[in-house]
Amino acid sequence: MVSPEPIDPGPRSWATRAQVRRVGTVFLRQRPLYVAPAVLASWVVAVAVAPPLQRAVVMVLSGSLLAFFVVESWLARRRAMAPSWLWRSLVITALGLGGACVATGGLASPYVPLLLAPTVTAFAAFGRGRASAAMLGLLAGIALSLALLPAGWPLPALPGPQRALMLGVTTVLAAALLRVSVAGLSDAHEHAGATLERVRTELLAGATERAAALESMGAQVAHEIRNPLTAIRGLVELLAGGAADERARRRFEVVRGEVERIEGIVRDYLAFARPLSQLRPATISLTALAHDVVEILGGRADAAGVALSVHGPELVGVADRSRMIEALLNLCGNAIEACNPGGQVALALAAEPGWAILTVRDDGRGMAPELLARVGTPGVSGRPGGTGLGVVLARQAIAQHGGSLSFDSGPTGTIATVRLPCPEPA
Repeated sequence: MVSPEPIDPGPRSWATRAQVRRVGTVFLRQRPLYVAPAVLASWVVAVAVAPPLQRAVVMVLSGSLLAFFVVESWLARRRAMAPSWLWRSLVITALGLGGACVATGGLASPYVPLLLAPTVTAFAAFGRGRASAAMLGLLAGIALSLALLPAGWPLPALPGPQRALMLGVTTVLAAALLRVSVAGLSDAHEHAGATLERVRTELLAGATERAAALESMGAQVAHEIRNPLTAIRGLVELLAGGAADERARRRFEVVRGEVERIEGIVRDYLAFARPLSQLRPATISLTALAHDVVEILGGRADAAGVALSVHGPELVGVADRSRMIEALLNLCGNAIEACNPGGQVALALAAEPGWAILTVRDDGRGMAPELLARVGTPGVSGRPGGTGLGVVLARQAIAQHGGSLSFDSGPTGTIATVRLPCPEPA
């Protein structure tokens, strides 16, 4: 007898172990219901045509297997079957069926089709594991042994008509048992898939709730920070105005600059954390919006020595004006900072079928390929001390409008391209 001890029938993962238990338990519970008719048929045939010794052997072997199956079914209805238990049961079943084949004609025995049932059940339960490979080896060993038996030894084959009747019964029984094992595998996969989907949904819902709570808390903290920052900046400006010497004034200017930088980070974070529900689209002039952006940034561009211009045809689109101004202010502000004194930033408008195209082009220092590949990621910025939230905010606002933001950069500057859906005029 093949020993199951060196075989590792137990699967490595919890999900696979549960699958084996499910397939094995269903198979062992239902097996006696299918085997009992075949056992009764074999008894009838044995009593009718077999010699006394063969009759006794057939009845003892088939009756013992049926009793073993009934006991296992009773146990399986009280608890799930361990993988090692299932594997041992399948080995015992294969060996018992092999003995029945030896007693009824070897490879000519009507019990031969039943050898497939424990083998295929092992495949269904254990997949490509060593347990199913061992079962295949056991089946091959039994088949080879039956093939090497001399004709009529140790017991003769059953007569032709009776053997054909038994062969029909066992073939149908083998198909029914295979259906139980394969259907059990399918049900196990379906159950596992449903369980995983339920767990995934619960985890996703929990993560979404936590993210929303953290986002709300972060926005509240950032909002609370703004007020003391405003007070600090006011006091610093007041102290700077009454500074006794130039060195003290420069120090206060550094403090004021750092406070403004913190205010900018907080402002960008609050804009980034603004929920999608606050988007308020309306029909607006994109051209007028672009001119407003240039007007707002005009003083900043003049201070940096950068020429800021806008050109293009009249374009009308559906957008949230405040969100799009925020997005373009961030893109144009980044372009101004990328330029040296004497540089140029151009905000251009163009139309394509179904789309409005806005480009922000600068002739600044450009971005290295590794920076260009990561632009729009929080914390990634080409400016020392930058947070990268400006581009994140712009991309978020544009995406909420159903549009896209892309960048192209080289040694001669950077082009930011905004594509916004633009309904065709009626």
